[in-house]
Amino acid sequence: MNHQIIDANKIARRLVGNYLAVKPEEEVFIVVDPETDMTMPLAIASAAQECGAEYTLAIMPTRRTEKATTCTDVIGKGMEAADVYISMTRASGAAVYDKRLKARLDAKKLRECSMVMRDLDNYIKGGALADYEEIYREGQILSNFWARCKYIKITSPAGTNLTAEIGHRRTIVECGIARNPGESMAFSDGEVSQSPNEGTMNGTVVIDGPICQMGLPAEPIIMKIKSGRIVSVDNGDLRIVTRIKQLIDTVENADNIAEIGLGLNPASLLNGDFQEEKKARGTCHIAMGDDLYYDGNHKCDVHIDMIMYKPTVLMDNTVVVDTGTLMMENLP
Repeated sequence: MNHQIIDANKIARRLVGNYLAVKPEEEVFIVVDPETDMTMPLAIASAAQECGAEYTLAIMPTRRTEKATTCTDVIGKGMEAADVYISMTRASGAAVYDKRLKARLDAKKLRECSMVMRDLDNYIKGGALADYEEIYREGQILSNFWARCKYIKITSPAGTNLTAEIGHRRTIVECGIARNPGESMAFSDGEVSQSPNEGTMNGTVVIDGPICQMGLPAEPIIMKIKSGRIVSVDNGDLRIVTRIKQLIDTVENADNIAEIGLGLNPASLLNGDFQEEKKARGTCHIAMGDDLYYDGNHKCDVHIDMIMYKPTVLMDNTVVVDTGTLMMENLP
């Protein structure tokens, strides 16, 4: 017997009834894959029913690299009827990075919660227990400031030294609340992100935190970036270096820098899980691959988040993160 269902039910009621504000007679569409632990999806379905909503639970195929940012056509059609869309595929982010979802969000036809590539612990421990009203408030402040900036510089004790122009694309607030059509969140959650201006990121990135689908590197990964593309993977954990090089060589646009994200969640754990750690307060991550969700132009079969520890982040002349400490007090 899985006794964690007790905690899952408690969180699901809060998520569905408050953070997503599900209303009677709304259609809630929950998408999983064969690797999803069904404890939380069933708890969410039950919570939706308690709210008087209708739920539909769909299982799509496991994706890894091929089509890992694309869901099935049937699920694409299901989005058209949904008021609330909850993606819970464990093997990939296919259910959330599909361009049809982006189109529905842009048209304000539904609201969305991404719970992809997570285990049950992500839903009931650590960052899941945070004060999301406060995180959402801070996320709006950071987003508004970020949207006015034109330049970003990221450094770290491990050796990261990156610069990019910003401002051409919208900032995205994923801070655990999505109550209105067109809004999106994740769970657990707590980040603000943006795609850098196309072709403008340059420098060296050293990844010493966990990487999507690859885990925590035994030795930091060193990559050179030029004009928004990864041009070399020079050093680090051989297993991960080999995998990144393979993706760049075989998957179109895998070398594209798709995203810069900053974590806000003070309750998120530094436990080696990339979905937990990228939300942790004071971390910074970049992503390689697909950037359609971020208003970019690069369709790719992968979107790989990569986390840096103790970053210092400057936007224009303002220190936003100082060696892993988020400096909200610096934001006008």
